[in-house]
Amino acid sequence: MPAMFTVDRASASVKSFDKPGVYTVQVVKAEPAITPKGDAIVKLVMRSDDACVVSDTFYNKEAAWWRLNQILAACPKVQIDDGTQLDLSKRESFNGFLEQFVGQRLQVRLEAETYVKDGEQKSVLRVKRYSAAAGAADEEF
Repeated sequence: MPAMFTVDRASASVKSFDKPGVYTVQVVKAEPAITPKGDAIVKLVMRSDDACVVSDTFYNKEAAWWRLNQILAACPKVQIDDGTQLDLSKRESFNGFLEQFVGQRLQVRLEAETYVKDGEQKSVLRVKRYSAAAGAADEEF
């Protein structure tokens, strides 16, 4: 059976979250890429029920793997037993690991970060913490 396109105009609307806080979102996309330095990354795109979108980039570096455990703890439906060792040295393994989160609901804590660009101070909301959404272990999607 061929893949079928579903018309869903609401999925094309993109708006940002208004302020820092804790929000329930669903992971809608995992986008693998390579940085200019050659590091493997996967950007998870997450959407709230009211169509606000946020993304978070995961780097395939040992120093950043603690974040993988954090998102695993927030998504009880992704079944990987504690103590399991995964070889993430291959990009495909890393990409496949994060693709498991597409469709999962969880909570993200967004915090404001400021930066200077072209002499102007700007602010952006970044994901600082993942936690389980209320009832996430029981919900059906």
